[in-house]
Amino acid sequence: MKEKLSIGEFAKLRNITTETLRYYDRINLLKPIKVDPKTGYRYYSILQYEELGTIKELRQLGMSIDEIKKYFNDRNLKQSVDILKYKHEELKNKIKELQQLDKNITEKINHLENISKISNLEDIVIKEIKERKIITFDKSLNNEIELSYECLQLENSLKEIAPIVGSNRYGTIRKQENIKFNKHTKSIVMFIFIKDKENINEIYIKKIPKGTYACMYYKGNVWNIDFNLKKIIEYIEKKNYRVCGDIIQIIQIDVSVTDQSEEELFEIQIPIKKC
Repeated sequence: MKEKLSIGEFAKLRNITTETLRYYDRINLLKPIKVDPKTGYRYYSILQYEELGTIKELRQLGMSIDEIKKYFNDRNLKQSVDILKYKHEELKNKIKELQQLDKNITEKINHLENISKISNLEDIVIKEIKERKIITFDKSLNNEIELSYECLQLENSLKEIAPIVGSNRYGTIRKQENIKFNKHTKSIVMFIFIKDKENINEIYIKKIPKGTYACMYYKGNVWNIDFNLKKIIEYIEKKNYRVCGDIIQIIQIDVSVTDQSEEELFEIQIPIKKC
């Protein structure tokens, strides 16, 4: 039961390192009561246990060193409550972010696991698909450079946590008239499916209408779609349907999760109606 403790003894009381105490000394957060002028050894008072404990807990609350210094400056009840309320709001926002991140990661894992099990690649199927909201700048893109800048702008418009990696939210649009009149189909419009309209300019939000779609998965890339497009249009005509809207291409597996080109996966979706 002694009043003066060595740095090692004092650190052990609060289960921290001696280097942490040396750091607190250097930044004038918690000074020892004595430093031996010959040896440089630091000594602390047992009466400082409360201050060190408070510092440790405030660090656990996520306070920065500057915030902790402010906390100790002319401490009073109102100031302490105000600071704790502020940190509480920060914590609640962080929890909200982590919950959103957890949801996003779960969706990504489910998508990638489900899409990797698809065995009927290049089989054409008819699907009923609900209305979907997208954000697009409606720019006609003709090469990888233009596409890269467009993707960057689209992603920057989203106010979400980790929205793109491992997801199937990117897509392209090829205008129906280009297909109908056999025009060159390389030009595309890029879009991202949106989950939340918040903070997105309404003029950039559009809808892909619900309806019946002829769909087909294929492996390749965004640009080389003509062979598969011809195949699916022939199927549509054979089944006595007609194309009734723009051609949608969904990027199901992309370079955000693989650098193996043979693993990249795309889906063509073409809106159709009975003739």
